[in-house]
Amino acid sequence: MNTTQDFTGTYTAQAPLKHGSDEDFGMEIRLRRLDVTVRNNGDVYHESVPVISGNSLRGQLRDLLARDFLDRISDDGEPLEVSDTLSNALYSGGSLERTAGAGKLNRRMINGIREHIPPLSLLGTAIQDQMIEGRVDVGQLLPVAVETNAYTGRDSDMSVFEFVDETFYTRQDDRVGGKQDGEDTQQMKYDIEVLVPGTELHHDLTLRTGHTDIEAACLGHAFELFNERPVLGGMASRGLGKIDFEYDELPSGEPYREWVDENREGILGFIENLEDRVA
Repeated sequence: MNTTQDFTGTYTAQAPLKHGSDEDFGMEIRLRRLDVTVRNNGDVYHESVPVISGNSLRGQLRDLLARDFLDRISDDGEPLEVSDTLSNALYSGGSLERTAGAGKLNRRMINGIREHIPPLSLLGTAIQDQMIEGRVDVGQLLPVAVETNAYTGRDSDMSVFEFVDETFYTRQDDRVGGKQDGEDTQQMKYDIEVLVPGTELHHDLTLRTGHTDIEAACLGHAFELFNERPVLGGMASRGLGKIDFEYDELPSGEPYREWVDENREGILGFIENLEDRVA
């Protein structure tokens, strides 16, 4: 077991970045914001700054690792089929279920999940009535700006709002049968806030005390997969979200890949046993 490891990264937008707010603003999609305390030249005030949530990045890493893990332990040409419960745990972080009496997963099985399914141990999940805490903390991505200096540790003389812009999109009415003769075309226009290309964002990752070397390598592998198509936020299909990223240092993913290949039969046997308990 290892002690805490911290990693600092910089993300640079190569296209507009959109990450929608939890609040409903009708036909306007605003950026997610975080209230921070700003101390600047003796002044102290609160500001609501745009952020990309760590959960957004965590979700992408989870999807990439889940798909890759199942591919690696599958027979060539025959993808491994798993139950909805295990699929949900791998791809979505699972969900807690109420069970009568003691849960079906005992401590031995939870330890087995950590040993045999590193993506679940690294990122955490819920399965049946058990929470399995992840080994990695994924921080929020904060624009490097005057308002965030105290949180990023990076000096900047630019306001975060210099990186915010608005654009709009339209959605065509796709009713069955299309437009009728003499009828006006129906379009819906919606406005979105974005962070402009060139915006730099600060990011922190922490591998918690107690993580294993394989879990660290699993994290490295996740970012190697992410680097094949590095996009953040929404509307990637419309060209938004493309980024470059760099960390001070990340573990190599090679030990994880070698471990999965070498332990494939044991992993499959454990998953079969696990499925008997959760299906």
